[in-house]
Amino acid sequence: MSPQESEREVKPWVVRLILIIGGIFGAHRLYLKQIPEAFVFFSTFGVFLIGWFYDSFMFKYEVRNFNISVRENDKNKEKEKFKNGKLLTAQSKFVEFSFTRFLYSVLYGLYIGLATWLACTVTFGWTDINTIPFISVLSLGVTSGVYIIGQCGEQGRELSYIWLASFSSMFIMVRLVQTTVFRAIFFSTIVSTVIGNRSAKNKKRRHTWKHFLFYSSLFLMLLCVILVGCSRKITDKQVTATRPGTFRETISVGSLLRDRIFNPKNVYSFFKGNPIIEYHSKSHTSSNKKSKNNEKSRSFWYQVWSGELFDEITGAAHLTKIDWIELTTTFVVDVLRAESRVVDGSSTVEPFKWALWRIYLIHRFSSDPLISDDQLRAECRKWQKEQQLEKGKKENDFSMLAIRKGCSTLQL
Repeated sequence: MSPQESEREVKPWVVRLILIIGGIFGAHRLYLKQIPEAFVFFSTFGVFLIGWFYDSFMFKYEVRNFNISVRENDKNKEKEKFKNGKLLTAQSKFVEFSFTRFLYSVLYGLYIGLATWLACTVTFGWTDINTIPFISVLSLGVTSGVYIIGQCGEQGRELSYIWLASFSSMFIMVRLVQTTVFRAIFFSTIVSTVIGNRSAKNKKRRHTWKHFLFYSSLFLMLLCVILVGCSRKITDKQVTATRPGTFRETISVGSLLRDRIFNPKNVYSFFKGNPIIEYHSKSHTSSNKKSKNNEKSRSFWYQVWSGELFDEITGAAHLTKIDWIELTTTFVVDVLRAESRVVDGSSTVEPFKWALWRIYLIHRFSSDPLISDDQLRAECRKWQKEQQLEKGKKENDFSMLAIRKGCSTLQL
């Protein structure tokens, strides 16, 4: 072994040290020049710590394979083999199907696709996915996730095949089948993975640290968009606490969270006495009028681009609006309310437990996410009366037991 070869090979203790310090962000994979794998670790925080824990035991095999590849590359440089005027090492071969890689590709594509959908709905307010721009953006997110996994393990996929499969399947599921967002993204990841695997080839690694910086910057931008949207949609929501015969106070959810960290007494005093809670948004009627006027003045090409012309021709109905933002706002406020009740001694139920059961009841009763406690208790009493009148219901039915438990927790 020449001195140059020993310098190029990596030492296990160095990889172990990097794994301990920055393994969650894929630093050890980046050190081994596994750029796609490093980005997967970076974007999933060490594949949700499971991958980091796995690599802490199996990293020595990665180091051994890396050192073997270094030696083989040096030998190929010294003794090149040609066939029909082409270098054999440069020729790529199709790879066999791997169910594990297929599963990873679907899960990661679903992860990036849902993150893209979250950024669009939270920040830009695109709650209706039945538009061509929204479908295009979601298909780009799915394509990115499937393509990154396809580049792992010295393999490669054709990006154009993946994007065409993702966009076409997303368009069919949303515009024709009119399914939900999750099902459309899930089906799109499966189709794009299958089509992408048809072009899978064994290739030498072409990625560098510049690719890692580019991928990471795009992912960080996506996270920033989500955080900005959460700040605008959730933390800016106005909450009003009304005590009959006393006073009426309004504050934003962001102010409540800030006071919970720096001055919890303000939060406890705001929810003291179990007041009536009301929610308000910062939208005004003038903005609604402007949006209606803009709808009338839309051009023909805008209708084609947004998909409205397609709806008029085919009669496709828009999907229902998404109320998960209101559910998140309600959950945050419920946790703070329950915590205030525990502090003043009016309740002994754990705050997260009380808030989760309340969200579960809202989901089961298909109620408005911003429903009041009195209205939700009325729904519980109505359900209990219906159960008493109905016969033949199993007492050990899990849904019935869960609703009964939630209603009893809400009364506490």
